[in-house]
Amino acid sequence: MTQNRTYRRTAGTRIVSAGCAFLFVAGTLSVGATSGLGMGFFVLSGLAILSLANALGAWADRYTLGAAGLEYRNALLALFGARPRLVPWEEVVEVREHRSLRFGRLEPQASALFLVLRSGRRVVLDSLQDFETLKTAIQLYCGPRQ
Repeated sequence: MTQNRTYRRTAGTRIVSAGCAFLFVAGTLSVGATSGLGMGFFVLSGLAILSLANALGAWADRYTLGAAGLEYRNALLALFGARPRLVPWEEVVEVREHRSLRFGRLEPQASALFLVLRSGRRVVLDSLQDFETLKTAIQLYCGPRQ
């Protein structure tokens, strides 16, 4: 496998994060207009800022799989000087699939992958487009380390 492939967050994840940001900003403006600068305004302002940061991050996240390894970069943070992070495939000692509970039973499909690195750190891959293709590519790169 020599072709690099880039994966983004799913459209649903990006839409939900943008919707939450919109609702928190609208709530902040509404509380500010009706009640003034009280405790509720500051709480909603903080939540609005956090949800805006989450939305911008979700739209800018990029994961690229290639022969060298897995590269994570955020296009927004790159504007502020953040460099991409590369995890070489040789550092991955184990790939774990995560299956969520739905109605008390495990989902039939994995919803996230945990890459356990030699250092003990874990890289979590979830809410990405074409997840099955991503999972297959990682299994090919990592081979018997699962």
